[in-house]
Order: sequence, then C-alpha cells, then structure tokens
Amino acid sequence: MSPPASRADVEVDPVASAIGRAGMTGITLKQLAAVTSLPPGRVTDRVERLAADRTIARHGRGLWVLSRFAAGRPTPPSFRSPAWFSRAFERQFGVRIGRQSGEIQFSPNEKRPVHRWWPYVQGFSAGFVELTCRRFGIGRGSVVLDPFCGSGTVPVTARSLGALGIGIDMMPVAAFVAAAKSEWEVDPDAFWRSALTVARVRGDPTLARPFLRETDRQFDGAVLRSLLRLKESVWSQDDGAAKTLLKLVFASILIDCSNLKRAPCLGYTHKPGRTGETPYDRFRARAGRVRDDLRLLQRTPGRWGPKPQIHLGSSAVVKLRSGTADLAITSPPYVSGMDYVMNYKIDLAWLDFVRSYEELARLRAAMVACDNIPRSTAAEHAPSDWARSDDWLRSVATSVARNIDAKGAYRRDDMAAIVTKYFDDLVPVVRNVYDALKPGGRFVVVNGDSLIAGTYVPGDMIFARLAVRAGFEVEAFDVARERRSGQHRGFVLRESIATLRKPGPYAPPHAVRAVREPGSPDLPN
Repeated sequence: MSPPASRADVEVDPVASAIGRAGMTGITLKQLAAVTSLPPGRVTDRVERLAADRTIARHGRGLWVLSRFAAGRPTPPSFRSPAWFSRAFERQFGVRIGRQSGEIQFSPNEKRPVHRWWPYVQGFSAGFVELTCRRFGIGRGSVVLDPFCGSGTVPVTARSLGALGIGIDMMPVAAFVAAAKSEWEVDPDAFWRSALTVARVRGDPTLARPFLRETDRQFDGAVLRSLLRLKESVWSQDDGAAKTLLKLVFASILIDCSNLKRAPCLGYTHKPGRTGETPYDRFRARAGRVRDDLRLLQRTPGRWGPKPQIHLGSSAVVKLRSGTADLAITSPPYVSGMDYVMNYKIDLAWLDFVRSYEELARLRAAMVACDNIPRSTAAEHAPSDWARSDDWLRSVATSVARNIDAKGAYRRDDMAAIVTKYFDDLVPVVRNVYDALKPGGRFVVVNGDSLIAGTYVPGDMIFARLAVRAGFEVEAFDVARERRSGQHRGFVLRESIATLRKPGPYAPPHAVRAVREPGSPDLPN
C-alpha cells in the first residue's frame, strides 16, 4: 500500500487534483479519465490507492470527493447550506419555518375512491387537499384552481366538497385523466357491462403498435398482442362518458402489464408470471373499482359540485377571469426535477396523444424546464428582469456554473441556464394565479429543494420570493417531510408547503360562476 497522500501529493497528482477541484460536487471515474486524459485503468488504480489511504471518499452515486467533503465533514466556505437560506428567509419575510404533519404524497390516494383510478407517482394526497380546502372554508359556491393539475387531485376533491374545481396541465394524458375522474354521472352497471364486453373480445389485433422503438422490450409478446386487441375493443365503443372511463381503465393497466416501473422515474424491472390473459384480468379488476366507486358516489349526488373545468395547455398562457378563484393549490415541477414526457411516454403513445418522437420533443421543450430540455432551448433563453435581479437565483446559478467548470464534466454543462429558465418559466404562471384569485385568496404550494452540481438550490423558497415579487404575501412556510438527494444520499432535502396570500379583504363565495375565458383550449377526446 502506498503511503498516505500529503497536501502536496494532492496538488501534484492529476487524479487527486481533479477530485479536489470538484469540491463537494464530486466526480466519477469516467469524468476523471476525461479531465485528466489518463487511461481508465490507471484512473481506477489511482482512485483505489487514494481511497485506501483515506485521502478521498465515496460521495453519492459513484462520485468521489476529498475526505473532508464526505458526509459529516466540513463543506467549502463558499457553500450556502439549507440552514443559511432558512435563516435569511425567516428574516426577510418575518415567518417562522414550521412543521406540518400528515399525509402529503400520492400513495394514500391508492386507497381512496376515484383518486385510485389512475396511479400518479408525482401527485399529492387527496387528504392534504381536502384538509387545506376545509381550512380555508371551501364549499358550495367556491372556486379552487390548480395550475399544474396532473391527474386531477385538486379538481376532483373540490367537486366532492361542492366546489368548482379548475385544472390546467400541459400533459395531454394528465388532462385527460383529470377530466375522466370527474365523470361521476355514468351508470355503474351499464359501465360494468361494457367493460365485460370489451374484456371478452379475443383474436389477432388489427391496430398498429405504438411508434416507440422499445415497444418489444417494454412488453412481452403475448401481453403486447392482448393489449393491442383490448385497446381496439375499447376504442370501438360508442363515444361518451362511459368510453372515456374505459380508456382511463386501459391507461391505468399499461405499466402493470409492462416490463417497466415508475419509482418514481420510468425504468425496467422483472415481473414474472404474466401471460396473454394478464391485461384482461387487470382490466376487469380496475373496471370493477370504477364501478364500485361510481355506486358509492351516486348515493349522495346532492353533495357534488359542478363538473370540473380541465384546460389542456400551459398555465403561463391559459388565463381565467380575474378575481374569481377563492383558493389555488398546486405542486409545480421541482427544479431540475422529473422529465414528465419521458416518464409518461408510454401513456402518451398508447392513448394516441403523441404519434412521433418529434411530438414528444416539442412537448418537452414547451414545458417547465427540466434537465432533459433541448440544449438549444436553454441556450436561447434570455433571463427575465426578475431572474437578473434576484440575488438568490443569481448566486445559485453562478455556483452551479462554477462547480461544473471545476468538475470538468457533468451530465449537462448548461445546468445554470436550465435552473434560471426553470424559475423564469414559473413567473407568468404565478402572475396568472395572482390575477385569478380574489383579494384575500390563498395560493398553497407544495414544493421542494435540490442539490445540483454540489450547489444547494432552495427551489421552494425561491418560488416564494418569485410569488412575493408578483404581489403575494408569505403567510406561512412549513416543512412537510424530509427527502434524500439523488446526487448525494447523505444530503437531507425537504418537501415544503408555502401558504401565499393575495392582499386585500376576502369576499366569501355566493354562487358558482363560469370562469373559462373564450378561446381557452378544449380538452381532446
């Protein structure tokens, strides 16, 4: 074994020097080979020696750092920690960061009627939405808005409380599901008879398979044929609300029948025991849930609110009538978060919402920025006046760029531009929500923070600062749960709930009013 490396060794050894320049961001073996121009075998050997004498240590997923940057060790003096931002946030807005207990994630919805009709990993819990609505007196005559409605938890919950729910989402499959989950007038027994008829049809399918290149890897042969035949049978039904629910049931079984999982990102897994009958079995089981929930709902139709209004489009563009909404509740995409198009490409393709990779790419480029947007989209973005003036965002973006430069290689060298564009994409959304709310109305936002290239990004707090710039007041900020960074599992992140208030005296609702502006996009069939 070689003797322990001194500070001089670190400065002279190109491998140790490169690890040192990466700071607490860390660097992989592949990146080390790229920045040092050394053969991979030599890099691996040197890393093993440096690790053996404890000069370096593992840090996250295949990353290496100097030992002083490992979990529990001191961080660089320039690193702004979560505690630093929390103290500054409390001072600036005069709020004390609190704790909120109770369910927040989507998983409890899997046992709730209606909400369980389609699994949506990224959603929040109906219980949280219901408690929030009750807290602010939402009931008959109220209007509740969700500018990123996903699978419709907010508008569906609003309807169950007698209120009008309004949802906006750019993902066609999400908007479809949100609308379908509001079809409560369908006769449950007639729906069940249709579902059984659909599930009895056999034979070779005549429908073409989806355009996705990995379809044969995503589905076993017998399962694929059954799914295509089942889809053909569903799509041949007479148009109407019952057909919409049959399509929803079909969509809900796709991942169950595949070689894929969402945990939360789409990936491959092993699922033994599936046969050509699996899609039919799953279809009948899910259709039975819908039937049972419709029967339950139709015991108390007098409690329902009006059917929600679901808008397919960008909440930065779709505008509602000013001063109409009593409450807005949402959970936006998190900074450098999930690529929703990639994660739901199976659903988008199988339900015919997109028919090519070009359409997938256009949809991704139009959504709130994530780290899979086209490079040209990030490069062409001109930061807004707000982005240039917010010292927190400028500091974070500068730190991300500096750390990536020191690292020499990263999954995206334009992450600083992506982070800036992410927040800029939210500026018109927040302004539209502010305009839609009544004076005194609240905007409740579930959001999270991130660790990007060794830089802590308080995405939830920067969002709140953005909202204040739009005119909101920060009424409360509570941590709902802890998370772990995907980059460095030892780094504790959070999921938070920001309660923002539009200034002015609040006027309680008297009657439901239509709020859809002329020209707003309709939901596709």
